[in-house]
Amino acid sequence: MLSLHAYLIYCGLYAVVILMPGPGVVAIVARALGSGFRTAIPAAIGTAVGDWIWMTLSAFGLAMLAQTMGQFFLVVKLAGAAYLLWMGYKYWTAPVGEMPAIVPASMRQSFLSQLSVTLGNPKAMAFFLAALPAVIDLKHLNAIGYAQLCAATAVLIPSIMLAYAATAAKVRTLLTSRRARKGINRTAAVVMVGAGVGVAVS
Repeated sequence: MLSLHAYLIYCGLYAVVILMPGPGVVAIVARALGSGFRTAIPAAIGTAVGDWIWMTLSAFGLAMLAQTMGQFFLVVKLAGAAYLLWMGYKYWTAPVGEMPAIVPASMRQSFLSQLSVTLGNPKAMAFFLAALPAVIDLKHLNAIGYAQLCAATAVLIPSIMLAYAATAAKVRTLLTSRRARKGINRTAAVVMVGAGVGVAVS
């Protein structure tokens, strides 16, 4: 079982990353704007499945690494902290592009397209490779701890993605505004830098 402290930090970082208007969020918002809220539901599920795959591969791969490398795994943890700092910098300086046009699609197409966006997003993989060893004690990751990580994905992805979709369906100008999305980027940058510093000195 994961410690409450570590689990809350992980969930907080994960929520911030999901909130970021990257490819996944932009696709969800564009889909809700173009095809309505209902088509965003299977898209949100596709995002959750994609994140679950990345999280599972990272968790078990890094857990095995932690058990075999011993003290050398500290280097991996510090690399994760450095990556969080780098993510903060990238979010702060990231340009905000135009919203893409989304062609109306079936529920199945919405799911598969969002799943492919998530699996093809290197930031998703990099986040799990950085955050898991930096925050979670992977040497002692067991079935209960893995279930906790799965629960975070199952709850946070749909909640945040569908909140974006619902807002987009009602308030077009807010989520298509470059200024609003830039503000979200910079808020997340501050959180990432703070987390990176916290992990590095812990």
